[in-house]
Amino acid sequence: MRLEGKVALVTGATQGIGPVIVERLAEEGARVTFTGRRADVGKTVEAGLRAKGHDVTFIQGDVSIEEQVKAAVDETARIYGGLNVLVNNAAATDIAGAGREDSHVAELETKIWEQTFRVAAHGTFWMIKYAIPHMRKAGGGSVINITAASSTRAITGRPSYQASKGAVNALTRQVAIDYAPEGIRCNAVVVGFINTGEAGMRRLLANEAFNAEIRRVIPIPRLGDPRDIANAVLFYASDESTYVTGTMLPVDGGMTNRLGIPDTSSKAVIGNPD
Repeated sequence: MRLEGKVALVTGATQGIGPVIVERLAEEGARVTFTGRRADVGKTVEAGLRAKGHDVTFIQGDVSIEEQVKAAVDETARIYGGLNVLVNNAAATDIAGAGREDSHVAELETKIWEQTFRVAAHGTFWMIKYAIPHMRKAGGGSVINITAASSTRAITGRPSYQASKGAVNALTRQVAIDYAPEGIRCNAVVVGFINTGEAGMRRLLANEAFNAEIRRVIPIPRLGDPRDIANAVLFYASDESTYVTGTMLPVDGGMTNRLGIPDTSSKAVIGNPD
């Protein structure tokens, strides 16, 4: 059990990657609270994980509201006696996902920009702010921020999402430097294309042109699995990474290492020398 005796809090964990992160930490012995805005969904996730024998508790809360962030952190410490690990997973995907209101800058409404930042950047800041006193009491801790490959390499559209995750990358480095002397580490998992199993992803996977493009641009020619992300989070949460802070770990199949230029090894590009 790599997290025996540790208490973790995971934000935005009622859908997508979040529940898998919660389960992975619980599998390794952590007691875990997790947040989400919808009580019905959160309680369903909680019941499913408890049925597997995991010690997890859902706390309803919106990370874009500072008072609810503080309440979630304090409630975690009250329920489980402290806080050792914080995973900032929440993101405004309901407005910043593909085809949503987050569009090109000239067409982007200020309210979408502001709400996206309140969730990803403000919410992460507030979570860390209120978690640090509890981690000090515990003698140290680990903050893990979930960011995106598109925060380091631009893609078309979604400027507020990309910029908010870029802000979290910068905050990760700052927190790492400021709190390393106190034994509080801060790292980021930089997420690539992940098959979350949600409806939008299922539609994409039904499109062979999309699958062909995935095989073309990702060196490991598949979409990631949520458990790939959860395993990276587990490393940062565990004592195996006690000398690691301020890093950004890409979990993207090598995608962000690849330049978007033609493959010069292809006969279609260089021609057949025969």
